[in-house]
Amino acid sequence: MKIVPKPIEHILKKKNILWSMIVLVFLFFSGCSPAEPKSSPSPTDRQTENIAAYIPLSVGNYWLYEGIGNEYASYTEKVTYQQRNQYQVIIDNGGTVTTNRYEVAADRIVNTFRQSEFYEDKNILDQPSNIKAILLQSPLTAGNSWTSEGNSYEIIDTSATVEVPAGIFENCLTVKITYPESRNYSLYYYKKDVGLIKSEYVMPENEKVVSQLKEYDVQH
Repeated sequence: MKIVPKPIEHILKKKNILWSMIVLVFLFFSGCSPAEPKSSPSPTDRQTENIAAYIPLSVGNYWLYEGIGNEYASYTEKVTYQQRNQYQVIIDNGGTVTTNRYEVAADRIVNTFRQSEFYEDKNILDQPSNIKAILLQSPLTAGNSWTSEGNSYEIIDTSATVEVPAGIFENCLTVKITYPESRNYSLYYYKKDVGLIKSEYVMPENEKVVSQLKEYDVQH
């Protein structure tokens, strides 16, 4: 048996004790180290939703609206042409046919061209802009507002329930348009993956002209 001199034995014991303490401290702090922070869930509210889903513009999409309060409040709307992020939409109210061009961006949908008395099957997507009306603008949250063509727009609700001849639609987006030169205003109700459900033009004494969805054929 190998004999270790007393001084060396004492030193080795101190080293073993020190090493044991180091290992214990390491294990202690390893066990008590804070857990890795969980990644925050990606937002799922309307602020991050696809704005184009509220005015779906695939070619062939069609809507029929029943009117109340004015003979021209009833109309049809149809998407006829597409070119990149531009869409041609024809509106026929029985008195005139109007063609519109809508441009879809990540954060807004803008009406950039409008022409009444349009009675031919013609692509107008290359025409110069003659209007700039922002129909919808993100974030799609209550309180968001913007100004367009001199009018004030505000999202006043994101969960409205709207009943029209086409059915009952829940979680509709409601946009209020205020016209500064009068006391009149409009309310537009949009349903995701369907489009415009109902519009109301409200005048003093609560007189209204209403267009409400009766039939639709929408592809995505």
